[in-house]
Amino acid sequence: MRATATTAVMLALALAGCATSPPPVTLRHPQTGRTFTCTADAKVSQRWWDEEAKRTRDNCVRELESQGYRVVE
Repeated sequence: MRATATTAVMLALALAGCATSPPPVTLRHPQTGRTFTCTADAKVSQRWWDEEAKRTRDNCVRELESQGYRVVE
């Protein structure tokens, strides 16, 4: 029984380490030269959180684009 509990804990830790977050997006203002990076962190390995993190990052990008920033490739 003890081995099963240990295995379950190890599996949970391994899955938590596999959480991915959307890649960051860097934007630059062509007139001022200022740059910002929109990021989102996925702190848990649940799919709904990954989607929420992506939505947060995309909202950041849209807000900065409305202020004249452009995505840096």
